[in-house]
Amino acid sequence: MKILFVIPAMKCGGAERVATTFAKCLSEHEVKFVNLGSDDGELTNWIKPYFPLTSLNCSRSISAYFPLKKLIRREKPDFIFATHIHVALILLLINRRLKSKVVVRIPTMPSNKLYKGLRIRIMDWLERKLMRKAHLIIAQTDAMKKEICNMFDVDSKKVVTIQNPIDTELIDKQTSNAANPFDCAKVNFLSVGNISPAKAYDKLIEAFEIVTEKLHDAQLYILGRTDSEYAQQIVAKAKGNPNIHFEGFCENPYRYMKHCSALVLPSRMEGLPNVVLEAMYLDKPVAATTCVPIIEKLIDDGVNGYKAEPENAEMLASAMLKAILLHDIHNSHIDSSNTIKQIFQ
Repeated sequence: MKILFVIPAMKCGGAERVATTFAKCLSEHEVKFVNLGSDDGELTNWIKPYFPLTSLNCSRSISAYFPLKKLIRREKPDFIFATHIHVALILLLINRRLKSKVVVRIPTMPSNKLYKGLRIRIMDWLERKLMRKAHLIIAQTDAMKKEICNMFDVDSKKVVTIQNPIDTELIDKQTSNAANPFDCAKVNFLSVGNISPAKAYDKLIEAFEIVTEKLHDAQLYILGRTDSEYAQQIVAKAKGNPNIHFEGFCENPYRYMKHCSALVLPSRMEGLPNVVLEAMYLDKPVAATTCVPIIEKLIDDGVNGYKAEPENAEMLASAMLKAILLHDIHNSHIDSSNTIKQIFQ
């Protein structure tokens, strides 16, 4: 069986990591990756050692329509997988007269709209018109499945809920002999993710200022690219605070995760945050906002972390201070690999 994974670019984010983990679960099949952009990006090291990779070198995803169509006609895959909605829409347009089955993973709650005005109306229309043509849609949570059915007008039988798989083999490998990046004598908070408005790092900095009023020597490490305009605003908001460390993108965030005092998720919106699942696998306490309903199920206050309301810096600071007091955490791990394999049959 031939499966084609289509990604928009080679920059590594949560959706891209899930795609590579899915692909590893399906490695007994003929799996190939297609990148709509250039070869530049961290994903090269995540994909090339395991799977064939073709880059179309298109400046915009929509300009990849014709070269992607030509490639699909040549490859004749049984399945095509996408984990970005705009890529899925292009594939569903291309696939109208082809025989491949398009599987779409929705990366965030459909109601989390990051665009406005005319664009949101066009996207809403395209989503309702095209998503029902997908062979199958993967939701990360039951709440997301409900939104997908309602907003995309899709039959519930076409939507399956699969919790994001985590690459435990990779985590174990990258933490086995990795040095501790922190000063062990200090409390070290960690936040991992794209520095964007959805992730609410502005609120995290406000919360950390409250934390340091009680823990003067506490440290905050942020792993995420700082090259965007918004990221630079966040760096400026930190005002050169020597206790806040912007580490940029890190190919091995797990060595930080393994040794941190607590992981912090300050987000305004999420789908199913991979970093929380990964921190739970490493039995680290988590302070997280209830930015998506699944957080209520993942985090049990006083057991494996503490929850806070989105946009509430004081509550987040309280959750952070309480989370570092938790020890001897033993989280259960859900293996989604068999469910993923059943989809591609």
